[in-house]
Amino acid sequence: MVLFLKILGALAALALGIYLGWGGPYRPDPELIERALDGHGQRRKVRRHFTPLGWLRGRLERASRERRRSRGGRSGPFALS
Repeated sequence: MVLFLKILGALAALALGIYLGWGGPYRPDPELIERALDGHGQRRKVRRHFTPLGWLRGRLERASRERRRSRGGRSGPFALS
């Protein structure tokens, strides 16, 4: 009986978490959209925060970019010539 109550409580907690995390419908403010598309707004400088995952991802993206650059264009079986 105790195990059944624990499973039931876990399912209820999962359902509550999904319900609270679901979010409501998104209704954008037309004034904010017009201001964003106007082009005269100031650009904000993005503040970068260090995270271990971001550091690892940056290393991976740099490696793939360097591989593409070293090939010097398309070559191989799918080259367009």
